[in-house]
Amino acid sequence: MATSNEYRAIPQDDSFRAPVGQGSYQNQPTMYTTYNTQPAPVIIRTTRPNNYLIPAILVTLCCCCPFGTIGIFYSVNSSQKFDSGDVEGAESSANVAKNWSIAGLLCGLLVVVAVIILEFTVLSASSYGQE
Repeated sequence: MATSNEYRAIPQDDSFRAPVGQGSYQNQPTMYTTYNTQPAPVIIRTTRPNNYLIPAILVTLCCCCPFGTIGIFYSVNSSQKFDSGDVEGAESSANVAKNWSIAGLLCGLLVVVAVIILEFTVLSASSYGQE
């Protein structure tokens, strides 16, 4: 019988190796640690798109009232859509408001240029012969 100070040699074959995943002893149960990981909350901050309200108002007052009024309508619609959470709809309405404001500005400038041309050509020629 061996005393406690003596050591026995461990055979190097595979019969005494512990199976993979079961620790260092064959009868020891495998422990698994499960972590409940939840994704971090994602905060998406979006800025309010430019609704082009001021250009629409200026076009309404100075250039072309019908086109400016339509621009104001779509501008307010853009703000309402953004407030309800529809960011894509707000950007779409803002682009429509911008397009109507630009069209109203161009229409108003075209009318002003046409009036100036008519004033100096047709109207001044008819009054020129009456002196």
